[in-house]
Amino acid sequence: MVAIVPKLPNVRWLSLLVRISPRGRWAMALSFVIHAALVVPLAWLIIPPRPPATFLPVAVVALPSPPEQPIRDLVFVKTAEPLPTGLEVRPEVAEPEAPAPEALLPAEITLLPIPQAHPKPTTGADLADLPTGGGLSGRRAEIRERLALARGGTPASEVAVVRGLAWLAAHQQADGSWRFDHQAGPCQGQCRDSGREKSTTAATGLALLPFLGAGHTHLSGEHRGTVARGLLYLISQRVESPRGGDLRDGSMYGQGLATLALCEAGALTEDPDLLAAGQSAIEFIVRAQHSGGGWRYFPGQAGDITVLGWQWMALRGGQLAGLPVPTETLVRAGEFLDGVQADGGVGYGYQLSDRQPTSTAIGLLCRMYSGWRQSDPRLARGAARLAKMGPSLDDPYFNYHATQVLHHLQSAEWPTWNERLRERLIATQADRGHEAGSWHFADPHTAVGGRLCDTALCLLTLEVYYRYLPLYGEAGVEMR
Repeated sequence: MVAIVPKLPNVRWLSLLVRISPRGRWAMALSFVIHAALVVPLAWLIIPPRPPATFLPVAVVALPSPPEQPIRDLVFVKTAEPLPTGLEVRPEVAEPEAPAPEALLPAEITLLPIPQAHPKPTTGADLADLPTGGGLSGRRAEIRERLALARGGTPASEVAVVRGLAWLAAHQQADGSWRFDHQAGPCQGQCRDSGREKSTTAATGLALLPFLGAGHTHLSGEHRGTVARGLLYLISQRVESPRGGDLRDGSMYGQGLATLALCEAGALTEDPDLLAAGQSAIEFIVRAQHSGGGWRYFPGQAGDITVLGWQWMALRGGQLAGLPVPTETLVRAGEFLDGVQADGGVGYGYQLSDRQPTSTAIGLLCRMYSGWRQSDPRLARGAARLAKMGPSLDDPYFNYHATQVLHHLQSAEWPTWNERLRERLIATQADRGHEAGSWHFADPHTAVGGRLCDTALCLLTLEVYYRYLPLYGEAGVEMR
């Protein structure tokens, strides 16, 4: 850019003004005004126009009818400079108060179309009127606190969730994404233990899940701006392919996590843009399945149980959002589980038949969603094995999955397991500096995801009381 600086008037010329009579000075002033009035309009015609403005999404507008206001309806501001690749979001813009969403949740949708009732667990009169069935309605603000306190949470555990969400929000990148490597961006290396995994869709999907789990959407909640920017980033990264909406960013982990986040957000708000993006992403998962029923890092690759677990939950999220999921996809996934199970379905391995702790927790959780009864002895024996191991001191990945199994099953071991793990998570949450509100454990399962991964998993574990309602109960899912 060239700066134009006006040439200063000659001093000798200025001295002439001193010798001009007052009447002459008034005539000169009048002449200047007349000439300026003529020259300025001509200058507008001659000076070239400024470059076209670029629009930046900066905040979500929460309007009275959320289902009719899709995520694309945003407040925009102008900038004259061209943007770099990707969206540039300005989080500092104040966000208007959003009305509490009313009747936004669709009816509970079971995984398979043959529900059967099961006696309600006898866990106290305070649970008598609370819903069950594995759905998302426990995240509503008016019921979330009751569920937390009734099903094993405490005020201290809810404070830990609030602090953890604040840490995640503070580590969101300017483009709306999260990165497992948080040395750059807002953190600037103030937090230790960054991850190495490069998939931004995996990091963003995983970071969004705790916000959604606590009932924050792009339409409501104090973190609605954070959620909106994250969802916009996921949508912007989708690559339409012959298989469907590709959200991998290098890994099927990214596909599963991003799809799950889009589907849960769509289920909670009925936003048509999110539902369309979720459906496209589900189609990609369906077409990426290996003939043996599993998924791994790349489409069509022979599966492993950890990648399968996230794809299964993404498909489940799609069904809760009312999106169609082919039954044969779930049947083939069950066949993969058959191939890695041990002891007739009590234990599970990573790629081969085995009884590994984390694989067993994932396998049993998928079996529950596939329709195994609460009274199935395989579930009882598998859950008893998990409970006997106890919560891990440093493996949040195992704890996250095993906690869901014991919570859904409402087994006799659940209260002891819950108290031990809940209190450990409260005690190990960082409370100083930029790391305050986060977690990190020296565990090989989550080392590639670092502090961001550990924090998200610990938050999801502490949200177990309301994130997914227990599968079994008066409105539970009993299929065979």
